[in-house]
Amino acid sequence: MTPVSSYRCALVIRHRPHRFAATVAALVALAAALTSLAPSATAGSREGPVTIVQSDAGTDPVGAAAAYARLMTIPSRDSGAIYRSHAPQQTGADDCPAVRCRDVRPPVPTGVRIISNRTRVILPVGYGDRANRNKRYPVVYFWNGARSDYAAWTFKTELLQMSRQWDAIFVMPSGGYDSRAGMMSDWHDGSFQWETWHTGTVVPWIDRHFRTIRGARAMVGASMGGLGVFTYAAHHPGMFKAVLSISGLVDTTALSVAGIDERLNDALDLPKPYLRRIWGDPVLDRDVWNDHNPTWLAPKLRGLNKVLITSGTGYPGTTTDIHSGETERRVWEQHRTFLAALTAARVPYSARVMEGGIHNWNFFNNPLRWAMPQLIAATRS
Repeated sequence: MTPVSSYRCALVIRHRPHRFAATVAALVALAAALTSLAPSATAGSREGPVTIVQSDAGTDPVGAAAAYARLMTIPSRDSGAIYRSHAPQQTGADDCPAVRCRDVRPPVPTGVRIISNRTRVILPVGYGDRANRNKRYPVVYFWNGARSDYAAWTFKTELLQMSRQWDAIFVMPSGGYDSRAGMMSDWHDGSFQWETWHTGTVVPWIDRHFRTIRGARAMVGASMGGLGVFTYAAHHPGMFKAVLSISGLVDTTALSVAGIDERLNDALDLPKPYLRRIWGDPVLDRDVWNDHNPTWLAPKLRGLNKVLITSGTGYPGTTTDIHSGETERRVWEQHRTFLAALTAARVPYSARVMEGGIHNWNFFNNPLRWAMPQLIAATRS
């Protein structure tokens, strides 16, 4: 029996929890075997080779297994790419013109605690024109990474320039960052309620204060924000129609060591906040961890119109810099189990994976160009 046909047997299994986990494990084992078949890198290229696949395990499980296998052959090594961003590298204070940008503060209800309610809104070109006063638009929410605040999308990527061609409203709420990164969660110890504020306050507040098409919503998340697009979609079915994850944290199992002991966290120089405060003990509160793990939530993503995933494969290194090829390689390792889980759960997805890559904003522009037209179109379907 060939590898692909053997996985057809696994994919048609009814997805009970233990069988779902077994199918994911089998696909990950396939990934490990296929890594040795990886093609040679294109040395000296300005961008690493890009592979784009469409997977629809719902109607074509064999093709989905083959798509997964193709992605798993992409090596994690430096392709010689040079990453450049033409976006202005400003501080974020005055980088967004008033005609298109609004910095707003949705309310924080009693009993909800967050670090900041600052939210940036980018309006489509012509939003304020008299001719468009009755026109309504879909909304795309952007969730920040753990090392950059909400406004970074407008001065660390080319989103502001690119979005001139797109008829949509773009909303960037704060999600906390650095030592107070919120991890897109209501904290287990009760300290913060980021998910409650984002989904229960910000979304309806935007609908009340801007001309939106009700229900026509999508999400984009980078790094920590990629965790948010999948957990929010799974926890709030029907609220969002499409999602894009850019180098997202998609399997929190890999983070569990950071939640075991605060002294170990410090010794390994792992970033705060301490994850046991957010999701509890990784053993005793495993159900909470699983409920914030996109890999375990994969079966709950079937109702989305569009699931878009982008990542680099990174490359091995010794640097401890979070914005490195080594970090991107670790993120890509999470995608091996996550993409296997989507395949096992029969969730259609499209993936854009680049050989190499770094975990930094200037790597995120091309994924935005590829994904945004598809994402916005999916909000209207």
